[in-house]
Amino acid sequence: MIRGRSPLAFVAISLFVAACSDLSAPGRELTPTVSSHQGGGSTITVATYNPLPTNPPAPDIIIRESFGPGDSLLRPGGGKGALKTTYTHTTLNGFWVEYPGNKNNAWITPDVGQTWKFCSGSADANELPSPLQANYGGCVASEWFDPPTSYPTALLPITMALPANGYELSMDGYPAPIAGGYVAIGFTNSGTLTSNLTTNGLVWLRVVDTTRFGFPLHYELRTGSLASGRILAQGDAGFSGWNPMAIRVSPSAGTVTLTYAGSLIGTYPLTIGTPKYAAFEGIGILDNFVLRQ
Repeated sequence: MIRGRSPLAFVAISLFVAACSDLSAPGRELTPTVSSHQGGGSTITVATYNPLPTNPPAPDIIIRESFGPGDSLLRPGGGKGALKTTYTHTTLNGFWVEYPGNKNNAWITPDVGQTWKFCSGSADANELPSPLQANYGGCVASEWFDPPTSYPTALLPITMALPANGYELSMDGYPAPIAGGYVAIGFTNSGTLTSNLTTNGLVWLRVVDTTRFGFPLHYELRTGSLASGRILAQGDAGFSGWNPMAIRVSPSAGTVTLTYAGSLIGTYPLTIGTPKYAAFEGIGILDNFVLRQ
């Protein structure tokens, strides 16, 4: 055994390696519905379908993303919704969110360098079914093969009215078991694509593997920046796996509620106004992005 590493640390590393298994050589040909046009001695194949679901997986869901790669490893992105490959290690930037998928609901991340990328791994039991995961499970990773030099943020513009009686952002996952590694989810009004929540977060949850053993993880529910903001709640719980985390905002009541690692942690007074973005950030692996009523 390598000195200084616990068996639990190897579990976390093994999960990361599994999640980043390369799908760049799929075992079958890509077969979307297509129309073909001959020209210049070659055949140009144009996809004529959109694989994203047209209905939410449950009535209370406002936005949902499974990070599933799609049946043929293709998903729409960009202003025209052109189908792009979703092989492992492909940057999330520009891809339309799973539901409601359109050009106005697309992921914004750094396009190069340390960023969030599609990954694949073991099934997340907390997820509802997705047509994008019929053949391959999906997740999203900010990888730590090399020491990180920045902490990327993935932003999703909130283009619909949020219910005054409350809405909840949730994800599952874990931070990298390295120095400086963390994952965070929350809301922001800033369009910054690195260290957004830690400098501009309206309300956000930060999770760190302080022991580097994979458990317990340390969590902090915060408002404002890491340097000068407030901690609303903190503690130690959860593990390196599909660890569930959720922030519920209740505008009419002026409160936020934290649920973490399967437990209701508490409700705290806070008014954040109307956020422009839902976000996740850091170095680690996440899955099952849901904004619900």
